[in-house]
Amino acid sequence: MHAVVNQLHFNKPVDEFRTALTDELLPLITSLPGFTDFNYVKVSDDRAIVIIFWQDAASAENGANTIGPTWFAENFAPYLASEQQRSTGEVIVSSW
Repeated sequence: MHAVVNQLHFNKPVDEFRTALTDELLPLITSLPGFTDFNYVKVSDDRAIVIIFWQDAASAENGANTIGPTWFAENFAPYLASEQQRSTGEVIVSSW
């Protein structure tokens, strides 16, 4: 399993992205090969963490190449108050 973690700082409330995530991103991401799970975590009114799980690194890379230049660029990037902090890696211990 592979995880992608994005720490995001927005110039508007993180709650305002809920509908777009539910109605647009989730149908897109769940259709991608190797997708396992998606979590959007509210850290504060203007900060969120996105945690996405994939079956393997190749699936995570495909997800980034599919979502990054399209959905993310259109729906998240214009509202970033600072640069995103993105980390990826192999999950070596899990309760799943």
